[in-house]
Amino acid sequence: MSGDHNLLRDFQTIMAVSRAFGSERDLDRLLGIILSAAAELVRADRASLFLVDQESHELWTRIAQHAAEIRLPLGSGIAGTVASTGETINIPAAYADERFSRDNDQRSGYRTRAILCMPLRSHREAVVGVIQVLNRTDGQPFDAYDEQVLAALCSQAAVAIDTAQLIQRDRERERLARDMELARQIQLSLLPQDPPAFPGWVFAAYAKSCDQTGGDYHDFIRVPQSNRVDVVVGDVSGHGLGAAMVMSTARALLHALEENAGEPAELVTRLNRLLERDLADDTFMSLLLSRLGSDGSCAYVSAGHEPPLIWRAGRAPTGTGFDAPGDTDFLLGMLDDTVYTAFAMAPLAAGDLLVQFTDGIFEAQGADGEMFGMERLRDVIVAHANKGAAAVCAAVVAAVDAHLGGTPAHDDITLVVAERR
Repeated sequence: MSGDHNLLRDFQTIMAVSRAFGSERDLDRLLGIILSAAAELVRADRASLFLVDQESHELWTRIAQHAAEIRLPLGSGIAGTVASTGETINIPAAYADERFSRDNDQRSGYRTRAILCMPLRSHREAVVGVIQVLNRTDGQPFDAYDEQVLAALCSQAAVAIDTAQLIQRDRERERLARDMELARQIQLSLLPQDPPAFPGWVFAAYAKSCDQTGGDYHDFIRVPQSNRVDVVVGDVSGHGLGAAMVMSTARALLHALEENAGEPAELVTRLNRLLERDLADDTFMSLLLSRLGSDGSCAYVSAGHEPPLIWRAGRAPTGTGFDAPGDTDFLLGMLDDTVYTAFAMAPLAAGDLLVQFTDGIFEAQGADGEMFGMERLRDVIVAHANKGAAAVCAAVVAAVDAHLGGTPAHDDITLVVAERR
């Protein structure tokens, strides 16, 4: 009768826990319920629940009784062996078993006598975790009945854990999507919404990230107390959220430096010095700053960025309409003592264009792997130059899209066209 009474009691415990599984979706609380039930069912002094981390190929204690977090490789130790093989291990005398490591006992002062370790299998038969119980409270080894009732609990618990993990991953994906959308909105708010009105110039711009957030940057910054404007295009190595954060930092620093603006070379030199302090060793930023005056004057500083293309309308009939300067200096963030140089161009006349862009344009690859290239870019500019900045900008974007032919862009795309009026 006593055995029947224990079986009934344990069955009722498992059913009560099973009902709790049906309503509990928080993973930590669910694991706590499972662990308490496991210790109660087999009258264990201590219990631990290890989850399988497939990415790191480790087991780790999401929750344990009277123990700090433990991590161990799959296949290592008793719990790691159970996770790898999917087989139950029942050890009546731990110190007599060569698979048992005494390290945890030595650190904690606890003495392990008996161990029962059992896998948690999902409905897909994948091992999602391991339950390990130590030392029956009556001093006896764990027996076949303990294995039976713990197995009944494990079969219910594994499915509940698998379901809770799926729900948690869905919630994390939703949270990440919300965070990325917020980051995208913040980044967009930092970029110019519309090109500015500036005496003697008309501007057009286009920017598109290949991810939700990107590392391209463009800006129009009026130089304080002067009739000049700095037209800026930049590109952070990589793309995504990390590149967007670097871009935002560079923008904030550049705007702060403009308040006490010196000449363009000094401005970029100071910007580099500030960025180099904080950028990781494998993170760099290219930047092109062209300072345009209301009188048509132009000078540029290139920090590892493609110099501007300058279309001279007056030279178009001769077939030599482009100025294509090639001078550039080091990328931002490489060396803190880099001194940048400003390169002066001949003033632009009415109808002339200055075109700045990131490598997402000329390196855009179609389905056949062919790049858009600089020659195509020049051809599109020539074909639409007499129609003005907005027409050139739209035509370049359309040509790049046509070249991609539906293939997703692998890099951010930014284009700024300045037309001299």
